[in-house]
Amino acid sequence: MELAFKDYNYKNHKLSFTIKEKEINGITGNHLEEIISMIRLQRDIHNIFVNKKELKDKTLKAKIAFVRERIEESIHEQTVGDQMIEYLKREDIYPKNVLKKLKDALKIVGLKEDVLVRNIYSLSTSEQKLVQISLELLCNPEIIILEEPMKVLDGKNQKKIMMVLKRLKEEYGKAIVIISQDPELLYQETDHAIIYHNHQILLEGKTTEIYQKTDIFRKNKLPLPEIIEFIEMARKHQKIEYVRDIRDLIKDIYKHV
Repeated sequence: MELAFKDYNYKNHKLSFTIKEKEINGITGNHLEEIISMIRLQRDIHNIFVNKKELKDKTLKAKIAFVRERIEESIHEQTVGDQMIEYLKREDIYPKNVLKKLKDALKIVGLKEDVLVRNIYSLSTSEQKLVQISLELLCNPEIIILEEPMKVLDGKNQKKIMMVLKRLKEEYGKAIVIISQDPELLYQETDHAIIYHNHQILLEGKTTEIYQKTDIFRKNKLPLPEIIEFIEMARKHQKIEYVRDIRDLIKDIYKHV
């Protein structure tokens, strides 16, 4: 599902941006709670288009999932299974085979069914994040928003979460939205980027192209990925291409030495 805002009126600003279908969208900047509420259809719905057709009501709100940064804001201290059943009841979802529904949601994120009987807070931090995602999959959303999904995770577990998100995009056609202040994460892992700064869309487009506009980032005091900072310095002396992988950067530098 593609969600497009065209001249959307917010705080005397006309906002135009798109959550791309079957892509990992990255959003950064300030006042991010504002743009989250817009995407979740919690505000006015005028000038919002779904798959190029204007949105008429908020019924599609159920197709937009939100995974909060802090697990304790949305999950009680109980077993995974109890939490998932509570979620189904809250969302008025009544599958014919409840156990299969739960197991299928866990399977998609790579968790085994034995976690159903475990207390959520006995799981590792990465397992808790996967449980959060599996909960939202119970309603079969079209768009999944994740707020700072990689905070407190080490590199290995960040890769595990990203593998799940890429699978949701590629195999299940979900639109993924990563809300984060981490420029490294957004540059390396997203396809489409939106910079929301001071209640305006400052930049939007293909992630690799957006992060080449370093003058705009510096003017607005927004952080850049370390590899971009390094490339900018190197380009003062050699013709270096913008890349994501440090290994490609090293090869490019050697090529011009």
